[in-house]
Amino acid sequence: MAKCDRYWGRLLAACLAAGVSAASAAATDADTGADAGSDERRVLEEVVVTAQKTAQSSQDVPISLSAIGGEFMQEVGASGLQDIAAYIPNLQFSSDDDPALAQINIRGFGSNPLNAAFESSVGFVLDEVYLGRSTYYSDGMFDIDRVEVLRGPQGTLFGKNTIAGVFNVVSAAPGEDFSGSLRASRADPREHRIEAGVGGMFAPWGGLRLSALKQERDGELHNTLLQRNDDEMEQSALRLKLVLAPVDALSVELTALESDTSANYWRLQLMELDEDTRDFLDDYDPAVEGDPTNYQSSYDTPGFIDKGSTTVSLKTDWAYRDQHNAVLVLADSDLDIDSLVDLDVSPADIGRLAVVSNYEQQSAELRFTGSFDGLFGLGQRLDYVLGGYYFESRFAQRATIAAGEDFGAYLLTDDVVQLASKDGSFSSGGLIGSLRGLGMLGGLVGGAVGEDFYQLDYLLDVEATAWFGQFSWYLNERWVITPGVRVNREDKRADAFGSGFCEGKALGQPCIMATALSAEDYAARDIERSERDVSPKLTLQYYFNEDVNVFASYARGFKSGGFNASSFSGDDLDFEPEQAVTMEIGTKGQFFDNTLRVNATLYRTEFDDLQVLAFNGAFFDVTNAASAISEGAELDFNWLTPWPVLSVSGSLGYLDARYDSYPNAPAPVSDGINTTQDLAGERIALAPESSASLTPTLTVPLFGLGLRASVDLLYQGDQYTDTDLDENSFIPGFATVSARLSIGHPDQLWAITVGGSNLTDERELSQVVDAVFFPGSYNARQKGSRKIFAALSLRW
Repeated sequence: MAKCDRYWGRLLAACLAAGVSAASAAATDADTGADAGSDERRVLEEVVVTAQKTAQSSQDVPISLSAIGGEFMQEVGASGLQDIAAYIPNLQFSSDDDPALAQINIRGFGSNPLNAAFESSVGFVLDEVYLGRSTYYSDGMFDIDRVEVLRGPQGTLFGKNTIAGVFNVVSAAPGEDFSGSLRASRADPREHRIEAGVGGMFAPWGGLRLSALKQERDGELHNTLLQRNDDEMEQSALRLKLVLAPVDALSVELTALESDTSANYWRLQLMELDEDTRDFLDDYDPAVEGDPTNYQSSYDTPGFIDKGSTTVSLKTDWAYRDQHNAVLVLADSDLDIDSLVDLDVSPADIGRLAVVSNYEQQSAELRFTGSFDGLFGLGQRLDYVLGGYYFESRFAQRATIAAGEDFGAYLLTDDVVQLASKDGSFSSGGLIGSLRGLGMLGGLVGGAVGEDFYQLDYLLDVEATAWFGQFSWYLNERWVITPGVRVNREDKRADAFGSGFCEGKALGQPCIMATALSAEDYAARDIERSERDVSPKLTLQYYFNEDVNVFASYARGFKSGGFNASSFSGDDLDFEPEQAVTMEIGTKGQFFDNTLRVNATLYRTEFDDLQVLAFNGAFFDVTNAASAISEGAELDFNWLTPWPVLSVSGSLGYLDARYDSYPNAPAPVSDGINTTQDLAGERIALAPESSASLTPTLTVPLFGLGLRASVDLLYQGDQYTDTDLDENSFIPGFATVSARLSIGHPDQLWAITVGGSNLTDERELSQVVDAVFFPGSYNARQKGSRKIFAALSLRW
């Protein structure tokens, strides 16, 4: 982090020395026109995306996608992708602001990151580099040009592990002229964020852009025992883009990104404490409670996470013929995490989880793009993308679950009896609580435990290759047919170890933590799996005219299987790959002289062997959930109204995601430990049935300046947040209101913005899961409270 701080200081000094005097009155990229009050006709600007590996208008891409500009992210005070999720239909982040465990669901499908073996179902691509761990999501989100959210399987062009969709993020590149931007904001609850970028072409043959981020957040989850905020965070990051064009036909772009994050950890609260559990925890903190909506925690372990990543990529673009290009993208990245968390999420020192991991990946993609005049003389034009992809990674993790000083006292609780009884129904009738009340007994047992922990070591090597191709055949002015296919091969090799450690193990005595987890010593070496997959795609598109088209598509997706990284027995380490088939029918149109843009899609997705995590009473097992179906609709629009000062944008999502077959699904712990249920026909967790956003914006002149005011009405429907569909994990639908007021230079040289999110201060939850050690109680993650911010933006 010291390196980032040092570079940031130099960059800030350079900006100040240059006399920065520019800025932008934030606006969405799709909502731009003539200045308010002018006589020029307002029109919507074209949104250019690279969703099909070539630059083209978003209106010509026959898939369901949303594009969010970097200026819009700054306007709403977004510090990451989770802050724009509410504006995008059928997209959900269930782990807001978590620096390591980002869980993203598109159309109801995603991957629980609590098990390191799970690769995300939603791919993350940053500046053309696929990054294989969801932990990367927060590392490069600054100085952003645009974010493209591609819904549904994207296996043809983006590869495996994009079965639910893709985030395709593009950072700002050097412009033709020297330019820069600086945005400094402060928010309450206390948060400071400074984001800057500066650069341009220093010669006809080269240019660069240097950007930086520095943010600090005090957090709002107050720990009554440690007297600290358990979600305090700081991040420093740097990005360098160097562009060289030694000849007209060749360009080379070098991108280097470094990010460091440190935070108190983690943002969980206890919920639904039963009488016995509350009596036990009261002995350690009388302020402990089970209200999950008051931003109050009570951990005894000062949890933390330190995360650092470095990514370097080299993109070479060679125009070897007119309208034909060869593109080579080489990338290397590494990610390190060191974390400690309070496993019991309580003031009692029962158990701690320490995780140290290292991830490295290298990738190479060579593709050829271009256009021919038809195919064998038929049709008007044929656009193509052909290429090959190679990827390899190494992941090593050590997880240690250690018994705390109060573990012995915990053994004298009804919670332990309930776990031991397996059906969760047995109670000591208060006898155990009376024994614990004898004072020294719990301490004596705790002292007898001594140093006791269970350790999991997991090493995974992955090697993947793929060949892909896609052709867009323009039969005439109306019809376009686009077939595509990707052939994947992936080989995985893993070593997995589980061992209990305690002072009495050498004497043949069982280790307490291993016994509590029903864990065994095991060593699984050189376990391997090899997978092959063919992901086809076919799209048919019809243009009524140059402004309106409809499309129908069929696509298959694939997410690889793997090995359980958190097995306590070494049994059944393998889990199978997911497969999905999606069909879409959609329309994209611009109306009323390009002042209204409407995109809408109907879809149906069928999943086989859905990968899920199931709570077993102590931890989380990996399993496949047979089959599932998701069907629904997505709509978004932008409208420059006849009233010259008013524009309106919005989105709407409808989602019906349910299990088609899941006969041995985990049942709520209240039904008994390790009991099952049949969830066929039931809703999938983390799949709200509806979502919506509506943003009217006024832009008016004021005393020679520009005044811009926006209000966001955001809605998310009800949902379950745990796989077992426990009623306690049900979160009702809710609506929030955000607003912004910006005043600035009419030429957008500077702007001052004040605004806020969740202005009505709705106290809502984003996730509820079973609590470790306390059957019948839960851990809840609360969404952020009201946030008020002020920002100064400069651009030159």
